[in-house]
Amino acid sequence: MLPQSWPRWTLILIALALAGVAIGLGLLLQPIGVALAGKAPTPTPTLHAIAYALPAKSQTCRECHFSLDALKASAADPSKAEEFLIEPESIYKPHGKLGCVTCHGGDGTVSDKEASHKGLIADITKDRPADCIVCHYNLPAEIPGDRLRTPHKIVTDKIEHGQALDVYCSDCHGQVGHGFDPVSGNVVCNMTVCLDCHEQRNLDIKLTEWNACHVGPHDVQNLNCELCHTSTQDWAQVKVAVHPMPLVGKHAEVACFSCHRYPNFGGLSTQCAACHEKAHDFGGDDCASCHDPANTWTFAAGTWPEHVQVWDQYKGKHTQVDCVGCHIDGLRAKIASNCDACHAKPSSHNQDAYAGDCVKCHQADQAWESATKPAGG
Repeated sequence: MLPQSWPRWTLILIALALAGVAIGLGLLLQPIGVALAGKAPTPTPTLHAIAYALPAKSQTCRECHFSLDALKASAADPSKAEEFLIEPESIYKPHGKLGCVTCHGGDGTVSDKEASHKGLIADITKDRPADCIVCHYNLPAEIPGDRLRTPHKIVTDKIEHGQALDVYCSDCHGQVGHGFDPVSGNVVCNMTVCLDCHEQRNLDIKLTEWNACHVGPHDVQNLNCELCHTSTQDWAQVKVAVHPMPLVGKHAEVACFSCHRYPNFGGLSTQCAACHEKAHDFGGDDCASCHDPANTWTFAAGTWPEHVQVWDQYKGKHTQVDCVGCHIDGLRAKIASNCDACHAKPSSHNQDAYAGDCVKCHQADQAWESATKPAGG
């Protein structure tokens, strides 16, 4: 409470004094707090405003650059005049509506060539790149439709902090104000353009780092693009450079997409039964445990089923006979082990003692002529 003898306006003076003390303490304590924190505040970069010029101030630019005859008449080298020709419809596109002078400078209200080109900027993306991101901020890190990563973040960060650029907007987007824009689909650049630029400028992102540029569409992990894709201009040209299981015999003749479905290509089982219908009801799902895919699915050496292994004559010509050649009534059918179940005895064999038991003289892995007649036979 104030003394009754003090005038009421004294309260206003006291309030102003207290506010001044608070402001003073804040200014005094702020640098102390920063010093104690041990980290200086990072200033937020700000961009300048574009010096916008009405399209009407670009009238003489259009009168010359829209006419090939006018360009040839004024060009120092008429043979190169067409390089500076601009399609008239470009003025109806977003960049064209800004007017030539807004981006390129100069004076589009005078007809004299020297005066109109004074202060001209040929490529704004190189000389004044900050003007581009004044409008083109919040750029995407990826182009989903093309599955491409972009260097937008690298470029905009350097522009905002005033650092030198090694790649410019026009390198990828071309002369966007003049009807050329590969991103819009009017002109599509193949990957060779990217590769050439990286090699010429020795850019930080190396060509072997495929995932620095591409968003892989496949579920297959740890595979570089070049392991399957053989061309940087036509991605449809593919060959299998690596495969988790050997591709031999008929497997090597099958097209990739017959088994691997776009776009994932992964998730396949390496079990034979995932693709092949088993022709018999014995054995497991691993066909290769008995069959050799490199040799038209005949039994792999030493891997024939147990019921065959007990027959010591499963060798030579016998191994070349298809299963159903003997198992006529089904693969599980029991067959006689005596030879005359399949072989007729030649007329020269009169000894009834050897009937149906050829192996007393013959072996399946030897020529019949080399038979050894048993002693006393």
